Amino acid sequence: MMKHDFHKRWWVVIAGLILPSLACIVGGQGTVIPPDRPVSFDLQTASPTVDPDQMTTEPVEAEQAVILPLNDVPTHTPDPNVQPTLPPPPTATPTSEPTEEPEIEPTATPKVILATPTVPEVELDPPLQGGDWDFEADFTAWANPYGEPCPGSSIASGWLAFVEQGEFGSSCMNENLYKPNVFSGFKSQEITFDFIATNSGVYRTISTKVGHRYNIVAYAKHDHSLSPVEMLLGVDLSGGTTWNAETVEWFPWDSSVEDTWVPTEETITATGESMTIFIRAWHPVAEQGGKTVIDNVSVTDLGL
Repeated sequence: MMKHDFHKRWWVVIAGLILPSLACIVGGQGTVIPPDRPVSFDLQTASPTVDPDQMTTEPVEAEQAVILPLNDVPTHTPDPNVQPTLPPPPTATPTSEPTEEPEIEPTATPKVILATPTVPEVELDPPLQGGDWDFEADFTAWANPYGEPCPGSSIASGWLAFVEQGEFGSSCMNENLYKPNVFSGFKSQEITFDFIATNSGVYRTISTKVGHRYNIVAYAKHDHSLSPVEMLLGVDLSGGTTWNAETVEWFPWDSSVEDTWVPTEETITATGESMTIFIRAWHPVAEQGGKTVIDNVSVTDLGL
C-alpha cells in the first residue's frame, strides 16, 4: 500500500510540471481542462526502480547557498605609509675585450735527412798478373816423377807441376820460347802429349780473404790431334794441392778450338784464407799431337 501511494504522488508531480508547459505551447486556442476534472489519459514513462529499503519518508532539506552582496567582498587596501619595494637593477654581465692573438710565423717543415749507411772500406788484394803469372820469370829444372826421359824439362817459377802415369807414359814440362806459341811476353809453359793418354798440368796456391770474390782468367792453346786435348780450370777453396782430390771443383774451358789461343774465365768466392788454382790438360786417346801451351794467367780481387 505504501508503494502504491508513492507512485501516485510521483505521477501527480510529473503532471504538474508537464501540463502547464503544454498550455503555454498551444496558446489560448486549446481547450482548458477544468481543475476538478480528472486526467483521463496515462503517460507511458519509464518508472525508476527504487529500493524500498533505502527510501525514507522524511524529506532531506538541502543547504541553502549564502549569496553575499558585491559590496561585502573584502578588498585589499594598500598602506600609504609603506614605500614600494623596487626590483634590484639588472646586474651587468662583464664582457672581456677580445685580446689580439699574437701572429704565429709559419715554421718551415723540417727536412728529414736519411743517413746514408756507411759502407766499411774493404781492402782488396793486389791483382795477381804479369811476371811469373805470365810465365815470364825464370824456369827451373823439373824431373818427371815416373822416370820418363824429359831432357831439358823445366817449370816456370811460382808454379808446380802434376802429371799422371798413363798407359804409354806421362807428360813432360818445358819452357816454350817459340813466338807463335806465346800469348803475351816472350815465354809460355809447354806440356807434351805425343802418343800418350793422360792428365797433366800446373797449379799454385794464393792467399784469400773470406767472402771476397776472385776473378780468374787464363789462356791456353793446343795443337791439333786425332784425340783433341780437353782443357779445364780447377779451384780448391780449401787450399789443397792434390789435383784429383774431391775438394777441387773443375770448370770446362770456355772453348775447345784447336791451334789458337782460347781464354777462360771464372769468378770464385773464397771460403778460407787460401785457395789453389789448377790448369789441367787431358789427352783422352794416345794419338799423335796434342802439345799444349799455357800463358797469361791473372787473379783479380773483386771484394765482397
